[in-house]
Amino acid sequence: MQWNIPIYLLAVLSLASCKKSAPDFTEGQVSLEPGMKMSYYRCGQGDTTLLFIHGWGINKSYWKAQLDAFCPQYQVVAIDLPGFGQSGKDRTDWTFDQYAGDVKTLMDQLDLKKVILVGHSMSGDLILRVATIYPEPIIGLIGIDNLHQPGGPMDSAQVAEAEGFFAMMLKDFDSTVVKTMKTNLFQPSTPDSIVQRVMNDVFAADSVIAVKVLMGMTKMAQAEQAMMQQLQVPLCLVNSDVFPTDLESLNKYCAKGVKLYTVKGTGHYPMLEKPREFNQALQRAILRL
Repeated sequence: MQWNIPIYLLAVLSLASCKKSAPDFTEGQVSLEPGMKMSYYRCGQGDTTLLFIHGWGINKSYWKAQLDAFCPQYQVVAIDLPGFGQSGKDRTDWTFDQYAGDVKTLMDQLDLKKVILVGHSMSGDLILRVATIYPEPIIGLIGIDNLHQPGGPMDSAQVAEAEGFFAMMLKDFDSTVVKTMKTNLFQPSTPDSIVQRVMNDVFAADSVIAVKVLMGMTKMAQAEQAMMQQLQVPLCLVNSDVFPTDLESLNKYCAKGVKLYTVKGTGHYPMLEKPREFNQALQRAILRL
């Protein structure tokens, strides 16, 4: 797809799609290793598939406004990563290589074609991983409020700091989550209902699994530069304006380039806080790929 549609026309198309009745979607499961299932929503019949992957501690329901908006034009799939939502939890190790394999299994079992991976928060690293080790049938990547700068290996002090943080989380998960998330992931303008929804979902997660997933994310984040250099498809970002995005550094590593679309005045969950503006930015990103 080429970026050749005026912005005003995109706004009109977005407004028109919002007036349509919400599409029906099916809920299903794919089988992973024995005893493990991965839950998903699916709707739409387009030849391009938007595959939405949620962030840490939350689930596929966070993409409901995007299913409503994009299913008339595309095939849309939203998943619960194992360990979260309605997917299985019977694993010992929780690495991003495993998660990448899970996404590959889902794409194969659902026979998805021309896939654009859309990953929120920690899943920015996951979509990079999927695209570098399973490049087919990926045609583009869209990160949601993530990948603000390309991560590399940590030094010994950073490793010690991370290990201390994980130990604190394992000792007192709820208190640590409150201190870190409420300070860093929400804005004063974030509605209380959204803050409470996110916090409730994180508290409902298995704390041991949640911490192990964060450990896996920390390991994978150190490989961002290397993964970006291997990308065979473009990367777009739809980020809030709270933290700056270092496009110069990102373009240094991404051979296919990076395009940034900003949703202003939100915290870490722009798809919930400003769904209309977010969907317009996401549509622009899709058309850029």
